Amino acid sequence: LQSMQIAVVFVFILMGILFESFVLPLSVMIAIPLSLFGAYLLLYLTGTPQDIMAGIGMIVLVGVVVNNAIVLIDMINRRRQEGLSRTEAILDAGTHRLRPILMTSFTTIAGLLPMALGSATLWGFPYAPMGRAIIGGMFTSTFLTLLAVPVLYTLLDDFGAFVQRLFQWMTRRSRWAKSPSEQP
Repeated sequence: LQSMQIAVVFVFILMGILFESFVLPLSVMIAIPLSLFGAYLLLYLTGTPQDIMAGIGMIVLVGVVVNNAIVLIDMINRRRQEGLSRTEAILDAGTHRLRPILMTSFTTIAGLLPMALGSATLWGFPYAPMGRAIIGGMFTSTFLTLLAVPVLYTLLDDFGAFVQRLFQWMTRRSRWAKSPSEQP
């Protein structure tokens, strides 16, 4: 649990630096709980114990599943800089990034199938729980991220605009209170 928390913090800090924003990484971070839901679900459905290898798989998920969300958010930001409205940018990014996101996710899942279905072990620990955890997390995260990330992006963008308007209102009000001779 502590390793996963550290992984989440590191991913958030790195995204904050890369996006030069505090808000955008929050919209990407929704992919992590969505992936953990899928990992636990597949482990439960297959009767796989939640052992050390499954835990390692979930830590790996923290770094892997945010990639799809980063690609989507980056495309939305680029489209907005090109002059599209927020809604148009979200729809355009979703349309243009759907295929690459699905391709990368499904190739990762396909590559993990031998691990998830095999019986290889390392020091007595089977690899299958790790493969199953990553596959379950990748699968749910891929589809739910395509829905949840744009929604959270929209909510956080609205919140950011609200905070900016509030700050502008407060600075105008404080200037008005300081110099009553400038009142209209």
